[in-house]
Amino acid sequence: MPTIGELLDVLEEIAPAHLAMADDPIGLQIGRKSDKFSPCVVTLDITPEVLNWAKEKGAEAVVAHHPLFFNPPRDLAGDSLQVQCVRLAMANSIAIIAAHTNWDAAPGGVNDTLARMLGLADIEAFGGDITVQDCKMVTFLPADGLDSVVDALAGAGAGDIGLYKRCAFHSEGLGTFEPQEGANPIVGEVGSRETTPERRVEMRFSSHRRKAVEAALLSAHPYDQPAYDIWDVSTEAHSLPRIGSMSPTTFSEFVGHVDRSLGSSSRGFGHAGKKVRRIAVVGGSGGRYWLSAKLAGADALVTGEVRHHEAVEAAETGICLVDSGHYHTEQPGMAEMRDRLESQMPTANFLLFEPLPGHCGRP
Repeated sequence: MPTIGELLDVLEEIAPAHLAMADDPIGLQIGRKSDKFSPCVVTLDITPEVLNWAKEKGAEAVVAHHPLFFNPPRDLAGDSLQVQCVRLAMANSIAIIAAHTNWDAAPGGVNDTLARMLGLADIEAFGGDITVQDCKMVTFLPADGLDSVVDALAGAGAGDIGLYKRCAFHSEGLGTFEPQEGANPIVGEVGSRETTPERRVEMRFSSHRRKAVEAALLSAHPYDQPAYDIWDVSTEAHSLPRIGSMSPTTFSEFVGHVDRSLGSSSRGFGHAGKKVRRIAVVGGSGGRYWLSAKLAGADALVTGEVRHHEAVEAAETGICLVDSGHYHTEQPGMAEMRDRLESQMPTANFLLFEPLPGHCGRP
């Protein structure tokens, strides 16, 4: 039976933590990494109804899109929704994990799924609203230790560049050193100067992996005192929203297409006869992206929540907005997550929670 820690590792592959917006409380919120689980419930929200359903199914873990804790309660003495959920989870030994804006931004996540549901072509990200700092590590080691150290660093997340893993550069050189009293050299002797062939190894990684990469190096390096450097090399922009194209149609016809595709009852803000072709999407509360969508060339933005002032401002610029609700713009992404988890953890059982209309925020 898999552990919560193994589930977190798979989630890191599917929805990397560095893609989350700053201060988004993603990850393990209740539970221990060493706990075992099966089955696991995948859900949009954490509510008492969800946790009671998980209990009925014998689930020992819940992966939710919306974190239970945005603002943690000061105590557990009340009867708020948060407190009820904490009590239910702890009483039934159910771990709670959140994958929020990291899953929104991830390839194949909430927004890519929404774009596909609408039949958009040439889907791409826009906005660059998440900045990720990259680092580079350089270390020096004997040639016979090269593969094991690179494997360890790659296992900690170093060397991932686009669709390639274990990317590293190494070159040959000579290292010189003089072991002192108390040292335990694998080459040379204490008190004697030594010159030995070494390999210089370079690998890149995202800054949020720094502790894990450094720990992997210190554990795998054959020298008792490894020499290494880490420095910042670049920043990379990632985006939550997506934009794509479809055959030109009127805005009123497009709203009907959205509802047929998502099963929603959307509110449209814009001129009914306006022709739309380039469509931006942001699952959940994404009305604030109307301006960046407009600048990216979108004729319309489909999202899960549009505030009045956003609709007013967008109307003045000519971009149309479609409010299809949180459930209908984000739930398809949770179905995709269930499928991805099931594919990558075949020994575990993953169940998708789908509330009845009128329950858990579903219209």
